Amino acid sequence: MRLTICALLLAATLPALADDLTIVSKITRDGGAPQTSASYIASDHVRVTQGDGKEVIINIATSDITVLDAAKKTYFVMTRQDMVAMAAKLQEMMNSPEMKQALEMNNLPPDQKAKMEAMMGGMFTVAVEKSGTSRKIAGYDCDNWTVAIGQFSKSEECVTTQLKYPTVAWEAYKGFADTMKTMMAAMGPMAAGAMKMQEQFKKMKGFPLANTTTTSVMGHKSVIATEVTSVKYGAIPASAFEIPAGYTKIDNPMLKSMERMGKRR
Repeated sequence: MRLTICALLLAATLPALADDLTIVSKITRDGGAPQTSASYIASDHVRVTQGDGKEVIINIATSDITVLDAAKKTYFVMTRQDMVAMAAKLQEMMNSPEMKQALEMNNLPPDQKAKMEAMMGGMFTVAVEKSGTSRKIAGYDCDNWTVAIGQFSKSEECVTTQLKYPTVAWEAYKGFADTMKTMMAAMGPMAAGAMKMQEQFKKMKGFPLANTTTTSVMGHKSVIATEVTSVKYGAIPASAFEIPAGYTKIDNPMLKSMERMGKRR
């Protein structure tokens, strides 16, 4: 999913084109059999499949994000208002006496408090570097980059500036970015690190044609590799952005989770 997010954020740096864009990729998880992923990018919608039954549809005009689960035949919608509400709830939780006591922030001497905040911010320490090599994928030239996030994630990406995107309203991107900044601002001492992460990713301009990410969390190592196999320009039917028949709408689980956490305080 991080590849998808990066691709959307980098899209604004690419030339605009009237034609819609379909990108097909292969995904390999922990050495398993390759799966197929498809991204459908139009001027008003984006749909991304992950090859494991998980899909995301983004309405550019409204910033609504629809998340589908093919295995469960369910979907939920996260609106911009939901993201604002989540940011407010997160801010409330971070400022609660219980949270501050749990982190022992109030009782720490100033120097120790500063170290604690620096440590929490370090969770988002990101290093983005251009490797100096390049290759060709699906007929497009791309430059190799490395991305390290803290001690738990390292990625190798090959990014191209040769893809041309459909025209997308700048205000839609700006609105989405502003909402994300609001959510990060609610993360207390972790926010500064998250903002630095954004700045690091700005170094890469273009679309990632290949990405291999290795994560290590509590002794568990996982490797996910994605590579574009074909790119097609041409009209995408409106039906590609519709929710399939037979799916049931559920409440946004992220909102419900935050509500439960708030009640336990």
